[in-house]
Amino acid sequence: MPKDEERQALPPYIPLKTFQGFVQKLKDTVIPERVDGTLMRSYSGSVGRQLVAALKFIGLVDGNNYTTDKLKAAVKAYGTAEWGTVFGEMFAEAYGELIGDLNLDVATYGQLAERFRAWGADGQVLQKCITFYLAATRNVGWTISPHITNRERPRNERGTRPKAKRTPRLDGNHAPDEIVTSSTGSVRFSFPIPDKSAASLILPPDLMTEDWEMIDSMVRAYISRRQKK
Repeated sequence: MPKDEERQALPPYIPLKTFQGFVQKLKDTVIPERVDGTLMRSYSGSVGRQLVAALKFIGLVDGNNYTTDKLKAAVKAYGTAEWGTVFGEMFAEAYGELIGDLNLDVATYGQLAERFRAWGADGQVLQKCITFYLAATRNVGWTISPHITNRERPRNERGTRPKAKRTPRLDGNHAPDEIVTSSTGSVRFSFPIPDKSAASLILPPDLMTEDWEMIDSMVRAYISRRQKK
């Protein structure tokens, strides 16, 4: 169990690719003395905060957001054969108290979830914490119990996977054709563009307005680059 003052410090619950992208960015440029808002301008507010929280949990920045020697070592090892060993040691240390004596070679998904839940994660955040953890373990080459990695997706009473629910397309204003993927909660929108092919977007169920601002800026940048070509 975590200490009282540590209960608010949840494990990382951002996509592992976001974390790796940040490390790659520092490898391509330079490691700053401090990770602050100006360094996070390319991320939405919520993603930026979650990324900083992840860096703190793993020990790559300190309580005041100043970078540590661990971050320097991680950036240096990223993309090399040393990554699994270097980052794996940091990762194991960061999660040491949370995982405790759980034997990951034979544990079930339920046992793993109990450890994260006891630390304070719940709901969608719990799922995201576990997703980051398992993705990172694969990334550094750890072996994990098949009872965790091969966990079946939810099924209905007949034993078949739930089908996506489709809402009918509305006429007149060309409202989006919405499909809810029951197993993940993701929502796919398809909508027509005059004189062009239809467009589709697959969005996570917990998308916030500030997250859309980041998506909007990235799409605009992509379109601008395409037009220049």
